[in-house]
This record gives sequence, C-alpha cells and structure tokens, in this order.
Amino acid sequence: MNESHRRPDTCSLCSLVCELPGPSSTNPSQDGFCNRRSSLQQLVPLRLKSIPEHASVNSNAVSNASERIARASQVLVTGRIHSVESARAAIELAKRAGATIDPWDSDGAFDAINSLQRVGGYGVSLGEARDHSDLWIVIGDDRLLDQTPRLPAAMHRGGSLRLLLIGNWSDTAVGIWQAAGFEVLCITVPLEGVPKYLSQATRLGPDYCQSQLGEWILQAHYTTILYSPSALAVTYRDLWIDLLSRWVLTRNETARIATLCWGNLQSSFHQTCTWLTGFPGRIHFDHQNPVYDPNRFAAKVWCQRRACDDRSSEGSLVIWIDDSIEELPLDFIEQSIPKLIVGPSQTKPTLPSDLWLPTGIMGETHSANVFRGDQTILAKIKTPRKELQDQYSSPCDWLGRLMR
Repeated sequence: MNESHRRPDTCSLCSLVCELPGPSSTNPSQDGFCNRRSSLQQLVPLRLKSIPEHASVNSNAVSNASERIARASQVLVTGRIHSVESARAAIELAKRAGATIDPWDSDGAFDAINSLQRVGGYGVSLGEARDHSDLWIVIGDDRLLDQTPRLPAAMHRGGSLRLLLIGNWSDTAVGIWQAAGFEVLCITVPLEGVPKYLSQATRLGPDYCQSQLGEWILQAHYTTILYSPSALAVTYRDLWIDLLSRWVLTRNETARIATLCWGNLQSSFHQTCTWLTGFPGRIHFDHQNPVYDPNRFAAKVWCQRRACDDRSSEGSLVIWIDDSIEELPLDFIEQSIPKLIVGPSQTKPTLPSDLWLPTGIMGETHSANVFRGDQTILAKIKTPRKELQDQYSSPCDWLGRLMR
C-alpha cells in the first residue's frame, strides 16, 4: 500500500504516525496507540485535576507573567515544544522579547544537525525506506523501542525482509523485531565502535567478505540505516555520527544506502524554527534578527553561564513551554534562575517566586499539528474529548495572551 493511501493517526507520546489498522478479531490488542501512550494515559486525569478552575481566563496570571517578562534583562525560551502551534508562538514571543530560544533536551538533534552541516549525507523518509529497502540496519539498544514502541511494525512492508540489529539488544527486543516480520541478524558490539565495525566488514568487497553481516550489506540493493541520536549511549556522539556518515557516503559510490535519523516530537520545533528563521534553533534575537550559535545558545549552556554569575542571574528569566505530560526534569527544577512555566503540570517544587500558567494536554483537551520522527510527515493529533476544549488553555493560547 502506498503511503498516500494511509490515514495517519499520530501518537502524541512516541512521535510515530501510527498507520496500522484498529482492533480486529485477529489482533484485538491493536488499538491504534502505542503501549507508551497507554501506560502514561493514567497520568492524564491527575494532570487535569491539578489545574485550577477557570485557569484559562485568569487575567491576573497573564498580567503578572507579562510584567515578569518586561522586567527581565535576559530571557531564555525553552521546554518540551512538540507542536507546530507552540513552536510558532514560542518563536514569536522570543522575537518580541529579544530572547534566546532552544528546546531543553536538544543535544541529540543538534549533534545530528551539526554532523550533516560538516560531512553531508544521504537521508530518506520512513515511507520511502519501507517501500524500497531490502535491508534495514538498526543501531542502538532497547531504548529505541522504549521511545517508539510501534516503530518495527511501521517499518515492515510485508514479505521477507532482512534486518541487522547492531549494538546491545536484549532477547525481548530481538523478539519484537522478529514478531514484526523481519529476518533478524543481531550483532552485539559496543556502540562506540559501530562505524568502524561496519567499515571493516565491507572494506574488502564481496569476493573477500568473511562475515554474514558484511555479506548482507554487500548483497543489498537498497540499505537503510536507522538510529536515534537521543538513544545513543556514546561518549562523542557528534564524532560518531560523522564517522557513520562518511561510511555511508563511501558506500554510495557503488550501492544505494541512506540514513534515517529518527527524532522525537521535538522535530516539530526544529522544522518550524527553520521555516520561520532559517535556523533549526539555538538562536538569539537581536533587534528581532535571529543570530545562530549552536554552542553558545544551547539552553543548558545558557543556564550554566548565568548560574555562575549572580548579577546576571538576578535579571534573567526562563520561560518553560511544555506540550508533554511528563514530570519537569530535575536539572531544570534545580536551576536557581526565576521561571515562568507554561504547561499541564507543576507536580514538583520550584522556586517560590516562579509563575505557572496551567495548560491542558495535547491530544486530550486540544488538537495539535506535529512532525513524525523522520521529520517528513505533518499530521494532526486530534482530541477525543471535545467537551474539554473550552475548559483548558493550550500553550499557544497562553503565549498569545502574553503578546497582546
């Protein structure tokens, strides 16, 4: 089936456009959602219960937050910005406030982006890879399946298809890939040495290849390598990606091989920011002009610099925008810089002076547009509970009021 004939249903917790059918008599457990969403669904009523009544029309909260932003001499806009709507509003707010903007956990994405800028590479979408690849190489460990539980089923097009699992995979994970229909060859090697291992396995060509891994790669007509930067347990991730990309470029001299760098819902921010500013993030607005610096304007680096300077910290403000229902990260909570939190939950203590603008939950109280993890498909997360739409504000709603 062509990708254009499928009706995507985007999971708001694993970044995958779930293209599998709903429950059937042969597979009643196939409910259209990933098991990660099901396991976190119990948190939804707890998050909604914590939101004060009539929070969406609290004019005092808007006034206090606006004054805090106006008084701040240095502003960072960060958080878990997962929807196009939140990204657009956050970028506009940063532009008006002369702020720096960067998602909180963006290191993995920027290691891949910076490597592409330095080395280049061949990329592919999930749809093209599924329709044309006769060999998949998946690098990593079980964390990839924790992030995107339904990825194996979405990758398989049917029939016999080879899959090389390279890294540190458990027997349970191997079984999941096999259950999706793949013929699996699992190679357990330290992730640090995978690019070198692939190069050595193929360097002598098909006539002198002495490993099954090398034979599979050299026999393939179209190979796709999939990995997730945020799930790579390597010391120098940017250099690791450089080495893998160079091997891919070399292999393309004689064969078709492409990389599918799997992201998460944060892809929506990077794509939207690139549309609006020409840069994927890590920018500072100087007189509304974006200045790009992937090192100096990283969110955590920004906070570290101000934590070392008491005078700088006093006039600083961090605006946290959250489209998730997860707990606030501990390394963010521990920051001594004043915070304005725009999100569905405030379950952990922050500074007494911090402000909270409570929002609903993406996919529950409001719809949102997001990019899939391969950054190629824009799909809408719809809310099944339309009666809640007027009761809870989205991050975009709050940011819009702050800019009036």
